[in-house]
Amino acid sequence: MSNRRRNVYAAFSAVGVLLASVTACGGDDGGSDDGSVTLRMAWWGNDSRHQLTEEAIALFEEKNPGIQVEPEYTDFTPYYDRLTTQVASREAPDVFAIEIRRLGEFANNEILADLTDRVDTADMDPNVLASGVVNDQQVGIPTGANTFSLMANTAVFEEAGIELPDDTTWTWDDYLEISQQISEATGDGTYGSQPSFNDAFLRIFAEQQGEQMYTEDGLGVSEETLVEWFELQLEHQDAGAAPDAALSAELGSSVENALVATNDGAFGMWWSNQLSTISIGSGEDIELLRFPTSPDAEASGMFLQPGMFWSSFSGSEHPEEAATLIDFLLNDPEAGAILGSDRGLPVNSTVRESIQADLPEADVASLEFFNEIASELSAAPTAPPLGAGDIPDMLERYGQEVLFGNQSPQEAASAFLAEADSALG
Repeated sequence: MSNRRRNVYAAFSAVGVLLASVTACGGDDGGSDDGSVTLRMAWWGNDSRHQLTEEAIALFEEKNPGIQVEPEYTDFTPYYDRLTTQVASREAPDVFAIEIRRLGEFANNEILADLTDRVDTADMDPNVLASGVVNDQQVGIPTGANTFSLMANTAVFEEAGIELPDDTTWTWDDYLEISQQISEATGDGTYGSQPSFNDAFLRIFAEQQGEQMYTEDGLGVSEETLVEWFELQLEHQDAGAAPDAALSAELGSSVENALVATNDGAFGMWWSNQLSTISIGSGEDIELLRFPTSPDAEASGMFLQPGMFWSSFSGSEHPEEAATLIDFLLNDPEAGAILGSDRGLPVNSTVRESIQADLPEADVASLEFFNEIASELSAAPTAPPLGAGDIPDMLERYGQEVLFGNQSPQEAASAFLAEADSALG
């Protein structure tokens, strides 16, 4: 177990005692002499998200004059370390953003308040809403929905003289063949595909093999499936359909550097809410496509997933006001108009319809894609087991080992499973 994981466990183990001592310890309860309440609200993101969220907060305060909101935001890297420290010292924000990979570990340590019947969810997609349920409690309300999709740069296809594939019938063999053809046709450092070791890709690939990413016992992906997944990506590199290991490592997981965004690649695997960034970067038409499937696959594996959740600290002195803030952010049409699709397309259908006419072109394309594949989607994922937040970094690390030739797909799959089993609680 890593030192970081030990620190997280140690912090969580103290939470129950700390929460029980809230009243006894006293301290600032966020109230004031005039009866107004101050809530603290935390999230991660870039400057654009910060600005949009602060505009929504200002509108909330205008409509709720008895409640003030103090924003706390950072970029993603330090976010959870700070939040864990705040929880352990009984100083957590009243409302905060959380991703699905962390939802289970926070909920199982009684950090998150039950928002059942405290936030209006009548107009929300029940399939996506269920992702925020842990131990029969609605501990997170989705901010919006995304799907992990294949994106195609149409300009690169035109340059190569190759037509876009029929994404309703194509296979992984077709994907490799087309990617290789594009690399050969362009011949100028432009590639057909780009490796992706995102855990969402593994989830899709595994479901096509009839396996679940997570089960009650932990990781549900077999070693055989992992070997095939690593082999698929290595085959693209070996065939020249994807860049070499050094360039792949340099590109990393930066959406701004994605080959489809710089017009140096035909295909890329990205979340649908990243379509706008990629489209702006390329200046070209980017098409959303279904993932290829195995010939005998019974499911596409594709799914809708909350971009993130709003949750409330179970030790908050103002639980009703915290719930009111979350309700406003998700259900108020004016708030929806401000926030747009920054945290995914709104799961509230009324809000989504009210802002649809003003959505950017990329968001309209995402919404149309959602509607097109709706009948083919698997169930939205539920909160994964404790430790799942470490899985993405593991997959990236072992994937790079395979691409650089330091481990075979078999060796990487075996080592990954051993480390994952140790990390998952």
